[in-house]
Amino acid sequence: MSLTVWSWLYFGIFFIFMVFLALRGLKKTTRAVDFSTAPRAYGPFTIGIALTATTGSAAAILGNPGMVYAQGWPALWYAMGGYSAIALAWASSAFVLSRIGKNAQAKSMADFMAIRFQSPLLRVLTALAAIFSIFYIAGQFAGLGLVFVEATGIDYLSGVIIGSILMAAYISIGGSHADILTSFIQGLIMVLLGVMITVVVLINVGGIGTIDRELTQIDPALSSSVVFNDPMFGPFTGIAIFISLGLFGLSPQLSKMWLALDDEKNVSKALLWGFFGISVLALIMWLGGLGSRVMFPDVAPDTAILYLLIESLPDWLTGLAMVGILSAILSTTAGLFLVVSVAMAVDIYRDSIVPLRKKKISEAVLDKKVLMLQRIFIPILVIGGILIAQNEPAYITQLMWLGIGLFTGSVIPAMVIGSLWKGVTRKAAEIGSIAGFLTFIFLTFIVGLGMQNEFFLVPWAAAGISTIVATVFIVVISFFTKPLDKAYIDKLFAK
Repeated sequence: MSLTVWSWLYFGIFFIFMVFLALRGLKKTTRAVDFSTAPRAYGPFTIGIALTATTGSAAAILGNPGMVYAQGWPALWYAMGGYSAIALAWASSAFVLSRIGKNAQAKSMADFMAIRFQSPLLRVLTALAAIFSIFYIAGQFAGLGLVFVEATGIDYLSGVIIGSILMAAYISIGGSHADILTSFIQGLIMVLLGVMITVVVLINVGGIGTIDRELTQIDPALSSSVVFNDPMFGPFTGIAIFISLGLFGLSPQLSKMWLALDDEKNVSKALLWGFFGISVLALIMWLGGLGSRVMFPDVAPDTAILYLLIESLPDWLTGLAMVGILSAILSTTAGLFLVVSVAMAVDIYRDSIVPLRKKKISEAVLDKKVLMLQRIFIPILVIGGILIAQNEPAYITQLMWLGIGLFTGSVIPAMVIGSLWKGVTRKAAEIGSIAGFLTFIFLTFIVGLGMQNEFFLVPWAAAGISTIVATVFIVVISFFTKPLDKAYIDKLFAK
């Protein structure tokens, strides 16, 4: 059979299994909170591998190796520094996030922020930052289009539409339970894919030394000796991606996993499985990107991994590998669907708008309405994502950072500092988050995209600066404003 036939066969089996898991999730989804976070429902192995899958995405499997393919060793700042920073962020924050989330009974990251700082304003701001994940969703849709083009032969836009509709269907059925269960299976498939890509490169190209020599012959700018020479990874932007990706590890689709862990005592076990998984993802970007440039020096960067697999493996195995790439895309996008739909239905509608209405509604009726709205918003997000992704982007990773950067540069500094330091005040968290939010919007959309400033066209440059701005405001203002009630804070941090 041809690759097209194998791919359709594997894709069909894969989606049927995903729907089966979604139906299992549906049985567990009786309340709005079940749909949004699946509180305290899963063990450390499941959460750790689901974290891997949700961290991996179209960018991790296609866009990031494509960046390494195009820019050589300088882009390894993204792979090695970034994934190390994610691991560091998890290690430093996961225990406290899990504990505070349990004590506060937080239903989302916006709810976490509102309860931690007693701030309705931070609930709304966090929800607005989460809604920007529509750009991240669009980046995943672009990856879907590329996979379907290479695996099945259909055109890019048709692949975007088919993949996004199928994905939205199983998530709207089972919510967070479906997200975690499917991400767990998808994470296992991604680990297998990472091993497969590593073996292909080592067999066909050789070790790191051989790869470096071959790259230097192709173009000295790709060599390991020029890691600071590329504007996307210069003295500031190289460090900025380390910081920004570390904070990305605490973005809402990932942080909500800690709210679903069954017991705080299992955080360390979940972390170990997560560390193992992202190490495999780093190999895909590192060896996959560098190796494919040596093997296929003249292909579109974001398709390099696809060429590596198609040209190196038999059709039946390539089709299976395509399921691994599809898994990376679907797992992340499923989490993003939930993050944005929860932000709109729960954080903005139920927790911010409904309390302002004079006419009261019973909790039971409101819960059913919110659950319905969460499901309704998902197809709306599909339409928005398709419109943004209808034309293939130059780099998936750059499109993705329009969605990531705002959250990492505005909300996450307050979340991290507020989880590690009891002394962060409400005013400091509010002013710092607003300052980071506005800084990112101005630098990215006005200075970067509007004025075509080369430095701020690097998508994580604005995220790095807005993170610094937010952090400085949060720390400094905390020393000059009224602290939160000590008994309240002690209760949130209680073991």
